[in-house]
Amino acid sequence: MNLKEKLWIWGQDAGTHHLVLNNAWNLPGENKMGPVEGANYLGIPNMCRVAMGNKPEPPFDNEMEKLKNFDNVVWSIIGDNGSSRNDTGGADLEAVISLSKRFDNLVGGIMDDFFSPKRMAVYTPEVIGEYTKALHEAGLKLWTVYYEHQLELDLSAWLEHCDVISFWTWRAENLSKLEENLTRLEGQLTKGQKIYAGCYMYDYGNCKEMPADAMQYQLEIYKKWLQEGRIEGIIICSNCIADIGLEAVDVTRKWIADNREI
Repeated sequence: MNLKEKLWIWGQDAGTHHLVLNNAWNLPGENKMGPVEGANYLGIPNMCRVAMGNKPEPPFDNEMEKLKNFDNVVWSIIGDNGSSRNDTGGADLEAVISLSKRFDNLVGGIMDDFFSPKRMAVYTPEVIGEYTKALHEAGLKLWTVYYEHQLELDLSAWLEHCDVISFWTWRAENLSKLEENLTRLEGQLTKGQKIYAGCYMYDYGNCKEMPADAMQYQLEIYKKWLQEGRIEGIIICSNCIADIGLEAVDVTRKWIADNREI
């Protein structure tokens, strides 16, 4: 198996992670790498291009043009929880579907930070079902972000409309439960959804650096899951921290270089 074909980068505008609540995540340095630069630096050929803090704004044609050489691209139809235009029904669905008419490498639309009471009240299962139908008619899949701390919630009415689940562990201490939590997630999916492992290079949940050994541990677990066929790919987060001097980024970059075939 070619590892790189299974790797994606979580691509957001440069500097946007530092801007969250005046750098509430306590990130060091200054981020200047955009999505394309970050992907090239890490050696990743697939892109999840996601709105952060309302940026970028539709139409996305100029931004998508920058991604035309990527193997596969997924674009957010609902951005992060700081993208307020998506909070009250203003999904970027039509803007993303319009891209599919020009760019053959666009394969899906993703919902970021979706499972919050505010958003779920607006985007009911019926609404999401209509979104899935519209995406499928355009030849696209519906992806969503799902955090490990949401495993306690009954999200089945929404998840059944999703084609791809990207599964993220927000706090580094919970990486020790990766195997247990993946098994729990697998038990919740009844429609043959594909699972991608979300892979943080920073401990956002605790606002501190990801230890090098924790970074190596999660990468090796995800590699094992790929080999076992339990996941379809790994999404690395993100270009927004790729150039700020983190040891976990160096660990990730070396791991990618050392694992061409797995």
